[in-house]
Amino acid sequence: MRARPLPGGCVIVKAGTELDDQPGPVRDRLRAMHLELADTITRIVAGGITEGQLRADLDPAQVAFDLYGVMLAFFHTHRLLDDPHAHARARRAVDALLAAARNPTLPTPETTR
Repeated sequence: MRARPLPGGCVIVKAGTELDDQPGPVRDRLRAMHLELADTITRIVAGGITEGQLRADLDPAQVAFDLYGVMLAFFHTHRLLDDPHAHARARRAVDALLAAARNPTLPTPETTR
């Protein structure tokens, strides 16, 4: 998003705000797309747990929710608030979520350099 901002922002995020309370096939499709994204993130997190990269006690759906929340906050802060620090803040938030999710028995990236 920072490298090539879309004219008008992310159409999926914008449509979600516009259509969230308007029943119909467009909202249904949009809802399915958002659910698919959340499911994909959840499966990636679950895979990280299975592979031992992430903590075994994580709730994959919660991690997906948190990451999705960072994405929505980024779009709002970047587009509406025109915050020049939006990208850096989002990156720090994602880094913090991933650091908290890491399997503590693995070496940290800093110790492997």
